Amino acid sequence: MDTVPGSVWYYAPNKVAPPIFAAAFLLSGLMHAWQTYHYKSWRITFLLPWGALLMTGGFVAREVGAFRIDNLGILIASVVLTVMSPPVYAGANYFILARLVYYIPWLSPWHPGRVVTTFLGVDALIEILLGSGAPRVANTGASPGERLAGEILIKVGLTAQVILFLGLFVLLGTWHNRVKSKSLLTPKLKRAVWSLFASALLIFTRCIYRVVEYFQGYHGPVLKHEAYFYVFEASLMLIVSVGLNVFHPGKYLPRSNKVYLAKDGLTEVRGPGWRDQRKWYWQVADPFDFANKMGEHKFWDEPVPLPESVAEAEVGSFGAAEAKETGTATASNISSPAAKSQKQASWFAKHTLLGKYLASRNGGK
Repeated sequence: MDTVPGSVWYYAPNKVAPPIFAAAFLLSGLMHAWQTYHYKSWRITFLLPWGALLMTGGFVAREVGAFRIDNLGILIASVVLTVMSPPVYAGANYFILARLVYYIPWLSPWHPGRVVTTFLGVDALIEILLGSGAPRVANTGASPGERLAGEILIKVGLTAQVILFLGLFVLLGTWHNRVKSKSLLTPKLKRAVWSLFASALLIFTRCIYRVVEYFQGYHGPVLKHEAYFYVFEASLMLIVSVGLNVFHPGKYLPRSNKVYLAKDGLTEVRGPGWRDQRKWYWQVADPFDFANKMGEHKFWDEPVPLPESVAEAEVGSFGAAEAKETGTATASNISSPAAKSQKQASWFAKHTLLGKYLASRNGGK
């Protein structure tokens, strides 16, 4: 495709595809918002509607730009929104990863708390780099020095994203193999793992495309041919978004962020969760906790409480149906003899005449 004179896009943008992709991302984002509410999974999936919204905005701007090919502001808006959306989806992947390793923390090669602080901290820095570099690169009226600075920021951000995804694959693969070797990979866990792996692989492929594009420079074929954008950016990210609609993490993971599987491989226990107990200024100044203010308390090594004290399994955890299917038990279906006797006594007092009489004589107890 030859460069179109007067076009800040280097080509004449397609006028049909942008509204189709904008509508698709909008529907996917609305579905993510509903699913996040329905499964009460906002702690894990709250970024998914936001990522879809950014993509929707990017394609709306692209459609406007298709009719105003000389408008630089519209180009910048479209580029910034579409470049910043994939790291948001990546952030959702890191939350899913952290929730998986937290569910069976004693098989994770890395402390679950570190997964959250490190992956999300680096992802936030990547978002800042890309958000700062994209406007400079897209601004064809900027000075060569300013555009070069933008290129460097984007190259650093994209390279960091590629490295971060490689870390995700290593961590997820190691944890998956350990869980599988212990025969703890339930059908729900398996779906959550493979949907995360597929999503991460697609975003990783998109990152490689962007790395090639920016390292080729302004005169490379990838930047000057719109087809590459629709194949390796628009289509891949739409598959990611819709795929996470179909295989939504909320279907497969406990709703509570604090529930984890004890080392007996049977009991679900409530743990401390991801909460960062440090002062807010430490969280801002040291997001990766290099100073080790959080500590790495291995809560899963503590003795599992007696059944009366074990946290009740919450709605949305693997539950009795999964336990029955896989041969495991949850905290909600474990009870001690004392607890059973108490339930029987309560039923006797409520449902028999003798029980009601004795209860009235004892002051209603």
